[in-house]
Amino acid sequence: MSRPLRFLLVSTLALFILACNLISNPINDVGNAASTAKAFASEMPFETLQALSTAVPIQTLEALPSAFPEVNNYLNPTGAPVDQWNGIPVMPEATLGEEFSESVYSYTAPVSATDVQTFYNQNMEELGWTSAFGFQVSVQGGILSYTKEGEFVIITISPDQDDRNSVDVILQK
Repeated sequence: MSRPLRFLLVSTLALFILACNLISNPINDVGNAASTAKAFASEMPFETLQALSTAVPIQTLEALPSAFPEVNNYLNPTGAPVDQWNGIPVMPEATLGEEFSESVYSYTAPVSATDVQTFYNQNMEELGWTSAFGFQVSVQGGILSYTKEGEFVIITISPDQDDRNSVDVILQK
């Protein structure tokens, strides 16, 4: 066999091996990801998954889309704030407040998002509400939720550029 022919054969074989390697690596990666997902799923007790699915009543989940009406000017209420709205406390530091519908009240307060979280965690518990779930409250804001006797409250915290937080209280009866 001539030298150029050998070189061509070895080069073709090397390209073939590289091509096979490029094809098999993504397949191996998919297999690894599947193994990780399987391990994660097997580590979580079935009771936990059942508890997660029953933590919020199905009627509440069905009603949630109607509990989130258009946000229009929710971040810019214009009226005087109230002390409480539909039995839900409003922070004493509130400077502006407005009811946008029978299920939405919005107010602004010159306090941190963690102050809002502390206020509601303390006051809602004292009023018999139970924390349902939440998204981490930080300087970027957050979401809190509470349940009590078939009612569901979502409190969103949104910071603005003037070192205030807009607090939206959404009540689903």
